[in-house]
Amino acid sequence: MSLRREISLFDAILLIVGNVVGAGIFTTSGFLARELPDPFLFVSIWILGGVLTICGALTYAELAALFPLAGGDYQFIKAAYGRWAGFLLGWTSFWIIGPGSTAALSLALVSYLQGFFHLGSILQGKFLAIAIIAAFSLINIRGVRPGGTTQDIVTMGTLATLVLLLLSGFLMGNGDWGNFTATTGGKTSWTVLFSTPMIAVIFTYSGWFASAYIGSEIRNPQRNLPLSLIIGTCIVMVLYTLMNMLYLYSMPIPALKGSINVVQTSVGYLFAPSLAGFASIPIILAIAASTNANILTGARVCYAMADDATFWPAFRKLHPLYNTPCTAILSQSLIATIMILLGSFAELLSSVVFVMILTSVATGVALFVLRKRQPNLPRPFKTWGYPFVPLVFIGAYTIIGIKIVSANPVTSLTGFAIALSGLPFFFWWNSRGRVLRTSVQE
Repeated sequence: MSLRREISLFDAILLIVGNVVGAGIFTTSGFLARELPDPFLFVSIWILGGVLTICGALTYAELAALFPLAGGDYQFIKAAYGRWAGFLLGWTSFWIIGPGSTAALSLALVSYLQGFFHLGSILQGKFLAIAIIAAFSLINIRGVRPGGTTQDIVTMGTLATLVLLLLSGFLMGNGDWGNFTATTGGKTSWTVLFSTPMIAVIFTYSGWFASAYIGSEIRNPQRNLPLSLIIGTCIVMVLYTLMNMLYLYSMPIPALKGSINVVQTSVGYLFAPSLAGFASIPIILAIAASTNANILTGARVCYAMADDATFWPAFRKLHPLYNTPCTAILSQSLIATIMILLGSFAELLSSVVFVMILTSVATGVALFVLRKRQPNLPRPFKTWGYPFVPLVFIGAYTIIGIKIVSANPVTSLTGFAIALSGLPFFFWWNSRGRVLRTSVQE
């Protein structure tokens, strides 16, 4: 029994778009307006961040076509540096990144749903977040096709509401194009684009490699995986740039500064304050899409590890009817549930931010390693603009990683220590797996 290839190119593109477009695009711009008072720089940073993301997508595209398997960058890092390196990524993903992200997203979704449903206590909110996780987990256990269809519906709903907002805002909203040329006094150097604001933008773009995690379930993966990465990131870049242009059209930079829910403030300026509440609809849909995408993709990493005999064998188990990694999905959901109840996941999740950036850098370098070490491997897709494009991606993420470490050295080292804590378990599982593989060969 193996995973079924039931995900089309269209599904894979929407998986990426839905995974990326979360709450960040609706909240980050208020921070950026404070850091980038120049309207030109305010819009330019989203284009620049999108270009860097596309460089990453082109880099991952070659690797994804080369290894169209479950697990994404776990597979790429394992192939380039060894099983131990892939395991450390998977170990961190299993315990913190996957469930921590799911917990954070479900709680964020609840916070916006409170505008429609009255929740009497914090505990009720936590129970609703757990119910959301359970519902999406059940859908994804029922099959990758139901999970993919759910992703399609929710993501299309997000895109439809945002396109409607963009069209109505630009064509009928009470905006001012003069906001794009207005000066706020004082001059900001373009070099600020590569400092703290870019870190915020890059994390708003994060999740663009989602389709690579379900490589074993995508039809014609050598073609569709690279295309999904490229098309998906391009859609997000256009959407993000247009949304921030709409924010700037609706109000000047001084009004944007410090705004927490930028899209609601923007709707209030464009139409009427009484309509601002409707801006919660695309936010709710976007966070729901991200939650489902995280559950769908996250479980594939520990499944891939178990399939390599470097994790608990039970995680390799597929549902007898639906051919989904049911144990992996349930375990990730259970850990997310515990995190929600204990309320202690935020610090853990922030501690592995550096590990996540380091993983992206290591994956970019893996492209060069595999080109040199295994030049004769059939490559259905080759990174456009090699070696310039992957070098830009690696360089940009390296700079961001250095800035993260310099700003939070203790937190970053804690995350690195969490990743390294998996080494003893790797050696134990690897030794058992080696015995098992030898016995099978005999």
